[in-house]
Amino acid sequence: MAVNIQINPQHDPVELGNILREKSRLQVPDFFTAETADYLHKLLMTNEDWFLAYNAGNNFYESTLAEFQALPAQQKQQFMNNIFARAKTQFQYVFIQYYITQAIKLNEQPGHPMHDMHHFMNQQNTLDFMRTLTGESAISKADSYASCYSPGHFLTEHDDRHDKHDRVAAYVVSMTKGWDRNWGGHLAFYDAKGNIEEAFIPSFNTLNIFMIPQLHAVQQVSPYAGVGRTSYLGWLHR
Repeated sequence: MAVNIQINPQHDPVELGNILREKSRLQVPDFFTAETADYLHKLLMTNEDWFLAYNAGNNFYESTLAEFQALPAQQKQQFMNNIFARAKTQFQYVFIQYYITQAIKLNEQPGHPMHDMHHFMNQQNTLDFMRTLTGESAISKADSYASCYSPGHFLTEHDDRHDKHDRVAAYVVSMTKGWDRNWGGHLAFYDAKGNIEEAFIPSFNTLNIFMIPQLHAVQQVSPYAGVGRTSYLGWLHR
């Protein structure tokens, strides 16, 4: 049964916004109400519409997870070896996702329960919350993805600037239960020397939001991680 998605009413966007604008990034535990968080987590755990997302240079690809899983083990290993080879010298990522906003635009899987996340992020009440939080009144829309980083998955350093989109901030609602800090998968922020200034561990029902541009990465999930690193994420656009 669908649940009305609600932000925890205890959160004051004015107060939180003061911290965000000072530090350029912010972590908000217990972001949604408990009922909402449990519902959104269940959607991630039961979702069957996952796509393997990866890049080769400036070319970006998606294939169904089922297609990748059907490959012989040797081909899977060669695929990952190619990913790792490119990651040595260039921007690289590999993880699984469901691009909620795109699916809605293309009228794919109409009525999919995770589409509610896109609609929620683009409600005026939500956009007003994000405008107050970021201090940017020109925010006009948000896009939404669901993602899962499995063992071996990662996203190397980048700053989220985009030639075609005017992004104000990135948001990640971490929806991962039972994560161990030794499993990697931290959302890491870097200084100009490459030192990690701060890193957010995968957790449950936590909003991670940061202003753009800002150097960051998702550190590789270890091969012995016990669960996937799951989240909802996207960007707030002018």
